Amino acid sequence: MNRETRKAQYNTLVEQGKIKSLFLQPWWLDATGRWDVSLAFRNNQVIGAMPYAVKKKWGVTHFGMPALTHHISIWMEKPNDISDHKWLTREKQIIWSLIDDLPPHGFFSMVFAENSFDNWLPFHWKGFHQEMRYTFVIDQADEETIDLQINRNLKRNIRQASEEVKIKQEVDPQLFYTLCKNTYQRQKMAMPYSYDLFAIIDRAITDHNAGVKMGAYNSDNKLIAVAYLLWDNDTAYYFLAGDDESGRNSGASILLCREALRIAFEEKKVKTFDFCGSMLEPITEIRRQFGARTVPLMKIVKANSKILDVVYKLSR
Repeated sequence: MNRETRKAQYNTLVEQGKIKSLFLQPWWLDATGRWDVSLAFRNNQVIGAMPYAVKKKWGVTHFGMPALTHHISIWMEKPNDISDHKWLTREKQIIWSLIDDLPPHGFFSMVFAENSFDNWLPFHWKGFHQEMRYTFVIDQADEETIDLQINRNLKRNIRQASEEVKIKQEVDPQLFYTLCKNTYQRQKMAMPYSYDLFAIIDRAITDHNAGVKMGAYNSDNKLIAVAYLLWDNDTAYYFLAGDDESGRNSGASILLCREALRIAFEEKKVKTFDFCGSMLEPITEIRRQFGARTVPLMKIVKANSKILDVVYKLSR
């Protein structure tokens, strides 16, 4: 079976409503760049799927995360009547089939959501390594409950910001990107994505009504902070955020986050709000002050040569 046929079968699963996660949608994968999918079969039926980005890194083929995608899932069809011990065996078979279906490559690195599989041992048995990552989530709640969970100092910042800052849901893509880029530059970090890539993904999100760009404006109508909220049927994702140096002490970024929570639970009725990371201590502290809980993610890695393994370890 050629790769295009695999993609067609994957698209059929999506059209049938079996694969619902935003980051697994073909339109999302198309927008992020070149991608492929590994499939697992049972009785000639697809029972497992693992999309991945195809890149060149260190001069070799690298299967990894789609651009601007914090974490992703493996889709597996689990029968309702299967016992736990039989499912563990089936799950191992599916994961091994997905691994075996991968074309030749030099390096594999993916970050999987915790609900992708019950255990990562099938990867371990095939020579993969696991690194723990975390995201922060808030479960569905009404406005009163959310406010009760928020740290009182954060509440004060939100209240003060709401008196001085106005939030709008119309933000020019170029201005949005500029504020995100400024945030990276302020931390002496390289911007990890280009404006052209952002514009393509932004257009795809708009075309599929899957998100909204929000901007915080001061009393002079200057854009001082931005945030991008995405959603599917189950989860809202705090996708991107940035701010201007002049607005860092205004509380605008905190106010945007609070508004994103309101939209997620009150308007979109999702079950979970996912902050999409981070591993940085100052950011994790803010997430906790919002009442978020940590959720583990699994980074699964394998270098198919000793040289690549050394290069990867040195680059971490």
